[in-house]
Amino acid sequence: MNRLLPAIALIATALPLQAQTNGDYEYPYSGVSGGLASLSDACDNRGSSCDDEASFFRVYSGARLLSNFGVEVGYTQSQDFELADSPSTDLSLQGLDITGLVHLPLAERIDVFAKVGGLFWNSELNASSGSADDSGFSVRTGVGAQMGVTDNLYLRADFDYIPGVDYGSATSSDDDLGLLSGSIQYHF
Repeated sequence: MNRLLPAIALIATALPLQAQTNGDYEYPYSGVSGGLASLSDACDNRGSSCDDEASFFRVYSGARLLSNFGVEVGYTQSQDFELADSPSTDLSLQGLDITGLVHLPLAERIDVFAKVGGLFWNSELNASSGSADDSGFSVRTGVGAQMGVTDNLYLRADFDYIPGVDYGSATSSDDDLGLLSGSIQYHF
């Protein structure tokens, strides 16, 4: 599954959803984002060498199907969370998501949105004592805002909350993931 996720994500972002363009429809879009991923409980009782934050990136495509409703698909990959120095314990997360968005326009080319969907994730925990891989599905919720710099180029900020990501740790295996990101997206 690890090798399949990036291939599916590449196809999903290379072939944006085709929405008809009339009064209630918008062009499809693609974007790339990056930011900070944070696990809520990963460093509980682990000492000062634990780092439950890591950078991540996401590539995505979507379309507004109605004036206030859209869908989006994406691929997310984190850098390693360094959960311990001695013994060395690193965690990486990746996943595919599909999300519905509800937009509230504030001005021309400026709106806020809420989103809900699902994330099919894969985790890899590597420690000196061994490694563990896990995969599953979690609900993905979030809020954000976007602003059009031009008719085609948009800047966007998001916060996503993903509960119940499992990474097979002996002390805490079920954690909540928060993603804070900034993105640039192109509307076709």
